[in-house]
Amino acid sequence: QELAQPLAAGVQKRVVEERETLIKENALKQTQLSETVAKLAAAKGNVEGLYAAGSDLLKEMIDKELGHTVTDQAIFEEHARRFEMSWLEDMWALKVRDADVLTRVTEYVPDVVDFIEQTVNKGFAYASNGSVYFDTQHFKKSHDYPKLVPAAGQATAADIAEGEGALASEMAGEKKHQNDFALWKKSKAGEPSWPSPWGPGRPGWHIECSVMASDVLGDCMDIHGGGSDLKFPHHDNEMAQSEAYHGCQQWVNYFIHAGHLHIKGLKMSKSLKNFITIKQALEMYTARQLRLMFLNQRWDKAMDFSDQTMEAAKSMESKFNNFFGEVKAILRQDWTKKRQRWTPAESALQKTLEKTQDEVHERLCDNVDTPEVMRVLSDLITETNKYLKETSAPQALMLQRVAQYVCKVLKIFGVIEGMDDIGFTSAAASSGEQAVAPYLDAFTDFRDAVRTDAMAKKNTEVLTLCDSVRDVTMVQLGVRLEDKPTGKAVWKLEDAEALKKEQADKDNAANAKESAKRKNKLQQDIKKMEKDLGPLRQALIPEDQYWTAGSNANKYGAERDGSGLPTTDAKGEALSKKAAKGVKAEWDTFQKTRATLVEQSGGKPEEFVKEREGELSKLQQELASLS
Repeated sequence: QELAQPLAAGVQKRVVEERETLIKENALKQTQLSETVAKLAAAKGNVEGLYAAGSDLLKEMIDKELGHTVTDQAIFEEHARRFEMSWLEDMWALKVRDADVLTRVTEYVPDVVDFIEQTVNKGFAYASNGSVYFDTQHFKKSHDYPKLVPAAGQATAADIAEGEGALASEMAGEKKHQNDFALWKKSKAGEPSWPSPWGPGRPGWHIECSVMASDVLGDCMDIHGGGSDLKFPHHDNEMAQSEAYHGCQQWVNYFIHAGHLHIKGLKMSKSLKNFITIKQALEMYTARQLRLMFLNQRWDKAMDFSDQTMEAAKSMESKFNNFFGEVKAILRQDWTKKRQRWTPAESALQKTLEKTQDEVHERLCDNVDTPEVMRVLSDLITETNKYLKETSAPQALMLQRVAQYVCKVLKIFGVIEGMDDIGFTSAAASSGEQAVAPYLDAFTDFRDAVRTDAMAKKNTEVLTLCDSVRDVTMVQLGVRLEDKPTGKAVWKLEDAEALKKEQADKDNAANAKESAKRKNKLQQDIKKMEKDLGPLRQALIPEDQYWTAGSNANKYGAERDGSGLPTTDAKGEALSKKAAKGVKAEWDTFQKTRATLVEQSGGKPEEFVKEREGELSKLQQELASLS
């Protein structure tokens, strides 16, 4: 109801934007609530089903009613370590580099207390009711605040809630000014607690960042990152308390604020339950595909996670993979025996490569514009593929230069692994593909010969086996086999897991197509069978009941002519000549259909129709299973 009320004239733009976002979020929550209610109703009487449908609501209720009874500090530590490890596992699965330092606020609480004490002593913070707050109005006398979002000098209710969480309303009476924020918060029952000069409590929302960063990086940091929603109040408050503590005017030189991941137009968040976990995403896509999806979108803008953006990433991955495979296949040949002098085609490709190198540098210097870099690399591959198609004797070294440059950029982006290897790369490790090449060449040649012979003899059984070894056996080994129109297949070594997922997608698409085809045929067969069964069911009606049963029930009066045909309608009015003629035609059809049915069924029409109805039921059940 509050959201339905119009805003006052002249309100801040941020307030309008917050209202629009809240309306969208509320609509999403209403939809989710309706879905939950429907699931609960469907699971009535099923304990496991009820728990699965209402577990989130149940957990929130238990936490609200019993959370204050938690007194064992070890519970909070174990909880944090569990999710810390889960996060690390996700980062490793995504092939994200390890951090230089892993910091935990629970290991810095004495430092936090000391940091706050010094800030109080300098006059930038004050104690109130067991908590400590940063004095923003006193700080503004000697420093700029807020810096990142100057327009947020007068915080909105949403800003305060974002900065202080659910405690914002509880702290209102403890602060000198609404923009003041907590450095140390008095703990309530059921919350983590540590001793301090102000009584038992815990660090505020922003203080741990300042304390841990100051310990590792000192009194100034060059680059600071985070989500775009953290500009104000989190990063502004973090800078303010740090500048007050260190006695400086600029604690951070540069901020890099990343855009949010969006689903259906709203920021992905736990509170909205519109999120997908990294583990869930990796069940559907590879780490490389997810990284390509991110690279295809601006890092500082909202990012859309959808089927469309992931299909674009998969398509780009396939393009890169195919290109690398083609180049490797050419390099495996004895290219030294071919003429090496460049033709105009090689000179043109060299100019394209140089232009690409310049443009990639320019795009990276322009706010790390990765979508444009990926587009430029894709264009380079397109031009190189044209060169391959139009040149009868492509230059291996020219192709190698193009492929190596593309790989260099992709390694910088983490799309290709290997930049963080420790130690010298052994010859055995670097020549793994060379080691297996003779065996794969021999196998491919053998399969080509078998497949060519089978095609000539139209031996479908052998061709199916050739397809199976390509789509199943070799995929399991991380080998892509591509059959070319020339009859000569090309093999490429690729990531086995990625190949498996790709093949699974192809199989699923083929199955879906076959399922749709079968579904369409079933619908047609059912429609025809129902049409055929109508007259047969009518033909089973005894002759003396025909005009009072089935589709004729309550249609005619009791009067009959000498042939037993009705002469009046249900109201007792005489049938018109046209209607009477229709009755006669219907009766003739009935007699003919009944005679045919008796003949076809061998004198057992009821059993015959029952069998047909059974066949219809099976088709309907199969159709239902496909739906």
